[in-house]
Amino acid sequence: MNCRYALLGVFALGALPILGLSPRAKAADDVEAIYAKAVKSCVFIIVPMDKTSYAMGSGSLIDVEKRLILTNYHVVDEKDYALVQFPIYLKSGEMMTDKEKYKDNAFNNKAITGKVLFRDKARDLAIIQLSKLPPGVSALPLAKKSTTTGTMVWNIGSPGAVEQVFSITEGKVRSVGDEKFLVGEGDSVFEVRAKIVTTTNPANPGDSGGPLIDKRGYQVAVTESGDTSAKLVSKFIDVSEVRKLLAEKKLTFKELSDEPDPKAEVTAPKLVVDPKKDIPTKKEIATAPTTTPAQEREATELLRRSKLFSQGEDNRPAYTAKLQEILKKYPGTDAAKEAKKILDNLK
Repeated sequence: MNCRYALLGVFALGALPILGLSPRAKAADDVEAIYAKAVKSCVFIIVPMDKTSYAMGSGSLIDVEKRLILTNYHVVDEKDYALVQFPIYLKSGEMMTDKEKYKDNAFNNKAITGKVLFRDKARDLAIIQLSKLPPGVSALPLAKKSTTTGTMVWNIGSPGAVEQVFSITEGKVRSVGDEKFLVGEGDSVFEVRAKIVTTTNPANPGDSGGPLIDKRGYQVAVTESGDTSAKLVSKFIDVSEVRKLLAEKKLTFKELSDEPDPKAEVTAPKLVVDPKKDIPTKKEIATAPTTTPAQEREATELLRRSKLFSQGEDNRPAYTAKLQEILKKYPGTDAAKEAKKILDNLK
C-alpha cells in the first residue's frame, strides 16, 4: 500500500507496532548489522499525483550501473516520474530520519528524479531508473530462489503512521505460494496474481515497494500490503516474480547473490553395470596378491563411504559402482570380500 496525501491534509493511518528484537545481545547485533548495510540500498519515494496531492512509498536499489529502483506498481500508478531519496547521513554519521525534511527536499528539487521504465500491474511491480546516484550507495542482492516457511525476515520502509523514514519490522514467513487477490479501493482496485510471501511482519501504508530481506541481507520479496482483517498477516511479492519481470523485459542487472542457480540441475551420469564383466570372480579375489595395512585402511574407508549410497533405488547405480571400485583397486582386502558379498546380494 502507498500513502496518498493532500497538500493540506493527511489521511489518518494506524500506528506501527513497536517491535522488540531478540533479547540476546548477539542476535540484536546481527539485526543491527543487517539493517545498517541494507538500509543504504533503500529509498523513500514521492510520486506527484496532481497539482494538489502526492503518493508516498518505498523501494530498493537493485543495480548500481543502470541505477534501477524496484518498487510496487501501486506506488507509481500510471505516472511516469517519481522523486526518490536515499538515506541522508549527518556529519556525525547518524542517519537523518525526519520525514518532513525528506518531503521538503522533494518539493524543493533536492530529490533524485526517476523515470518509470516498466510496470506490471498483475504482479504489482514497477522498475524506476534514476537520473543519478549519490556516492557510496550499493545495490541489494536479489535472492535467486524463494524463501521458505519459518524463515526470519525483516522489511524496511517508510509508513505514513511513523514520522521517521526507513523504519524496520521483524517477522517470520508464514507461507509462500501463488495467490490471487484484489488491491486498492474504489476506482483504483486491481487484481494481483503472483507468487506471494506471507509473513508476520507488520506492514503499513508507505511500506509498499520496500524490500523484505533475510539474515544474509538478500532481498527475498517486495512489500505489497498488510491485511487489516487479520493480525500480523502481510503480503510480499516473491523475488521470483521480480526476476521474471526483469527477464521478460530483457533488463539485465549485476548479479550480487552467491546462491547457486536453482535452474542448474546437476544429474549424475547413468552407470551401466555388467556383473559378468565388471565384478571379479571368487578365484580372482582368492589369488590376489597380499595387501598391505595401508591398502586395508584405504579399502575400509572407501567401503564406509560407499555405504552412504546404500539406501534408495536411485542410489543403486552409484552404490554398485563404488563397490566395484573396491574390488578392482583393493582385491584381497577384507573390504573387498565384504563388497563382493554385498554385490552378490544386490543381484
